[in-house]
Amino acid sequence: MRFRSGANFIRIVPLLLVLPAYGQHAHSIERRIFEAINQVRQENKLPALKWNAKIAEVARSHSSRMASKRFFSHDDPKFGGPDNRLSAAGIAWRLCGENIFEENGQADPVRAAVRGWMQSSGHRKNILSRGFTHTGIGVALGRDGTYTVTQMFAAF
Repeated sequence: MRFRSGANFIRIVPLLLVLPAYGQHAHSIERRIFEAINQVRQENKLPALKWNAKIAEVARSHSSRMASKRFFSHDDPKFGGPDNRLSAAGIAWRLCGENIFEENGQADPVRAAVRGWMQSSGHRKNILSRGFTHTGIGVALGRDGTYTVTQMFAAF
């Protein structure tokens, strides 16, 4: 079993590489993570984040590139950090952040991602930030069963 969680970053490339065979499964996981994050926010008396499809596209692209190019970082070697990737996608943000997660072998990748992020001070700070109003989540599933997840946060 592998579990990695990237440190938070305040700084996203619309290049969607989701294979049709698992596209619905990946989207289901994205939605479940979104709902779980908003549940955590509700428990902490914070407003729910709003889903943003354009941010989700950027997050999916980053997850896909990390999985296919075999890197795990907030900084894509070609497209840069979250701020650069969001701006390149035409998203006019005023505040942005990102959580990344990778795992293989967990029975429930949604629970593993949210639990892992909440146990990390930087990721927890992003999830519980009053400054963020919107989010998008992207999941890539590797051939070996590894889930790579990117959650992006923004305020406009």
